[in-house]
Amino acid sequence: MRRRAPGRRPSGRATIADVAREAGVSKATVSRALNAPESVHPETRDHVLSVVNELGFAPNLNARSLTTGRTLVIGVVVSDIQVPFFTSVARSIQNVAHEAGYLTLLGNSDERPEVEDELVRAFAARMVDGLIVTPAAGDNAALRQVAAAIPVVTLDRIVHGVPGARIVSDNHAGALNATRHLLGLGHRSIAYLSSPLNKSSAVERYRGYRDALEEAGVPFDPRLLRAGDYHVDTVTREATELLTEAKPTATLTSEASVTMGVLRAAQGLGLRVPDDLSVLGFDPLELTSPELTVVCQDTERLGAEAMRRLVRRLVPADGDGDDPTAVDLVRVPTRLTVRDSCAPPAGH
Repeated sequence: MRRRAPGRRPSGRATIADVAREAGVSKATVSRALNAPESVHPETRDHVLSVVNELGFAPNLNARSLTTGRTLVIGVVVSDIQVPFFTSVARSIQNVAHEAGYLTLLGNSDERPEVEDELVRAFAARMVDGLIVTPAAGDNAALRQVAAAIPVVTLDRIVHGVPGARIVSDNHAGALNATRHLLGLGHRSIAYLSSPLNKSSAVERYRGYRDALEEAGVPFDPRLLRAGDYHVDTVTREATELLTEAKPTATLTSEASVTMGVLRAAQGLGLRVPDDLSVLGFDPLELTSPELTVVCQDTERLGAEAMRRLVRRLVPADGDGDDPTAVDLVRVPTRLTVRDSCAPPAGH
C-alpha cells in the first residue's frame, strides 16, 4: 500500500478515483473496502476508510445498482400513517430493514387506491428492491403488475392475485374471542361498528362477530350493524343514531378511530361506560377513562415478519431464499386485554 503524498484536496464531489489516488491504492481496493471490508487487510481498510471520511466520499448508488442489480432500498406503502397501528408497523419494518442493511422509503396512500397506485409505480420506477404494501382496496392492477417484476409482501390486508407473502393479524379469532367475552358477561344486544367491509381485515372481523353470535344461539339483528366511513366525526353521528334507536348494551368496534366515535356518542347521550354501555374494540386508545378492554394486534411482529419475509425473497435464486412469486399466508395471533370498559348489562 502506498501512502498518499500531501496534495490538494479534490474540489467538488469526491469520486472513487479521488479516494484511490489519495489513499495510494487501486479503485478496486477502495470498492472492496467499502462493499466487502472483510476481504481487505485491516490496516489497508482502515486507511481507505479514513480517506473516504476525509474527502466526504459518498458511493453513487445509481451506478452501483446498475452493476449489482440491487439498490438496497425497500418501498413501504401504508394506508394511513396517522393511525398508530400503521405508525408502529412502519417503525418495526424500518428496524428490521436497518439490521438487514436496507433503507426504507415510506409512502402514505391515505386509504385512496389511486394514490397507492401512484406510489407503487413510482417506487418501482426508482428501482427499489422490493415492496411492502398495506393495500387500500381489494384490487390493485398496479400492484399486480409490479409484483410480477419485484418481490412484494402485502401487510394487514389480503389482496388476491398478487404473488408474494401475505402477513395479517388473526382478525377472525380476535373478533370471535372479543364477542365471546361480551356474551360471557351476559350481553345479547351487541352492536358491531366497522370501517368499510371492502377490506379483508374488516370482513374477517365481521365474520368473527357473526360466528360468535351463531355459536351462542343469539340471532343477528341488522339494526346493530354499522359499516362505512371510519373517520371519528362520521362514526360519532352513526353511533349516536344506533345507540338511540337500537339501544344495544355493548359495542364491538373494528379499529381505534371507530371506538373513539362510539365513546364520543355515548358521552353525548349521557351514557356511562361500562354501567350503561360496554365498549370493546380493536387496538388501544390512550388516556381513556375507564381504560378500554381491547383486542391488541402485535404490530412489532407484523412489521418484522413482513420485512424478514421480503428479505428472504430478495436472496439470489441460487441461495437459500424463498421463491419471490410463491404465495404464502402468515396469521399473527391477537390478544384480548381485559380492562374496565366492559361489565354485565344493567339488571343482569
